[in-house]
Amino acid sequence: YDAKEAAGETVTIGMRKGDQLANGSKDIPCEHNIRHNGTMYAAANMVRARACGKLVLGDKANPQTTFHLNEGHVTDMCEIGGDLQSQRDVHYEVKVPSALTKTRQAGQGSAAHGGCCASLGHKFGFGNTLDQTLLKVLGCKERGHKSQGPLVHATGKGWVKEHKGQYYDALHVKNGIVKICLVESQGGIAPPTKRIIFNFAKEVGSPSAVDRTDYGTASGSARGFAQHHSQQLSRAAVSGDAQNINNAARNMRVAHSFMTGLNAPPPCARAF
Repeated sequence: YDAKEAAGETVTIGMRKGDQLANGSKDIPCEHNIRHNGTMYAAANMVRARACGKLVLGDKANPQTTFHLNEGHVTDMCEIGGDLQSQRDVHYEVKVPSALTKTRQAGQGSAAHGGCCASLGHKFGFGNTLDQTLLKVLGCKERGHKSQGPLVHATGKGWVKEHKGQYYDALHVKNGIVKICLVESQGGIAPPTKRIIFNFAKEVGSPSAVDRTDYGTASGSARGFAQHHSQQLSRAAVSGDAQNINNAARNMRVAHSFMTGLNAPPPCARAF
């Protein structure tokens, strides 16, 4: 970035801290699957630790494998008959968003589509990520009437158009259960995900339950279910985000070297 600034380009503090490298831009492509997949595997280990049914992992490259579970969107994970009381299938959708993206939503909505989510991370925890994720994954029912105009967040009055989420088929056609595993790229675990963790910890804590968690052997390793899996989820998200920054920085350095005629060292095979 020193070279960019010396060449007269605008370099912001956020760029120097890695926001653009982590989240990508038109000039710097970003592979978001790194942090998503790592977090999904950590979540899968948590579910398997107390699973009572078979856990199926979705594959976006081969959507037919889980098409019968949720039509229209590839499920991240589905525990067949995973609900202890009803024996219904339980879907887990993993999201690892960043709260530091450049774009934001004002929440004004429109006359045609009604109210929309607002970016409120400056007021509430997960205010930039959770509402948008809930709407995208679970959808929402219509609220109010179109004649009222778009929803006004300050008053709670106005119209919200019905929206079918990614798991509409699993929820309303196949009568399944959908749970959201949302971990922000900086490691924060959203309240709905914390409830999943604590409910699992309660289940494995009963005398007749089995906890298959592979706890560490070091003296400082977590011994409790909630603490261990919370650490693993946060670690996966943060490590994946750091790897994104490292990969993007290497690629940007190589591209800059080609443009300036400098000889750049070969890319390192290991991300730190």
